[in-house]
Amino acid sequence: MASNNSRSSSVSCADSGISCSTALSTVTPQYACYWTPNCNGYHEFDDCPMRSRQLRGKLGIYYSPNAVFKRFMRDQINGLSLESNPTGCTMVNLLIYKIENDETWLLFATKLLRQKQQKNAAKPSQQLLLALPSSNPCKKDELQKDTAARALEYITNETEVTKKIRSRLKRFLFVDASVIYPLFLNNEEANHLKNDFSTNEEIRSLHWFPLPMVLSRMPQWDDYLRTEAAEKELAQIKHNFPEQMKLNTDNQEYTMWSVAQCYLMCIRNHVGFDTFLQI
Repeated sequence: MASNNSRSSSVSCADSGISCSTALSTVTPQYACYWTPNCNGYHEFDDCPMRSRQLRGKLGIYYSPNAVFKRFMRDQINGLSLESNPTGCTMVNLLIYKIENDETWLLFATKLLRQKQQKNAAKPSQQLLLALPSSNPCKKDELQKDTAARALEYITNETEVTKKIRSRLKRFLFVDASVIYPLFLNNEEANHLKNDFSTNEEIRSLHWFPLPMVLSRMPQWDDYLRTEAAEKELAQIKHNFPEQMKLNTDNQEYTMWSVAQCYLMCIRNHVGFDTFLQI
């Protein structure tokens, strides 16, 4: 599985739907690679051949109510060794939410992304799409909560928001090599995000949407599991994505990235938002 970042890189990012075709001449600090001691931040993690060989992802879905990872030596579906990445996690996402006037609101970011290709469809161009704040590991054996902290730093440098994030990540949903952590922010913290955010290479804008609107726009996904969990294998989701979600705010319509839409539908179908967004 490749990086979800929207910058250019010499590593193929086909799995995440982003074009990464041009090598970089400078190192952006947020993307500095420390996969091995020799890397030492001299290049970006998408440009590291050792990382690209060892960061293998696990297909499947499971919910962890206590934020404990299952570990694997191999992904039987892909026939890949997971010895260098036994959790099978290659991307960490944050589902940030707040409660305002007794209503739950979800935070989405706009990024330059490509929609997941449909079979036999032409390769889509990049466009601004709604997604979750996210990041990829920059070193071998990096704790997923540390990766999540870096994802939060893309949208705020406010230390009161970022310094205690690790202890607040209490559960997650694992979906096809990606992890989604819910992160509750009180109104003061949420205001910091709104007031302090500035456009950057990773994220162009932030938008809050009420959960009832998100649920009402979410397509049905009946029989979303392709196979149930077995003794030594995770449950597998189907990869036929329903119609695209669209959300409105400030007289503007935004389209959801198909991968983020998949995460949301998996939360709804596999866990339930009431359970997932417990404070």
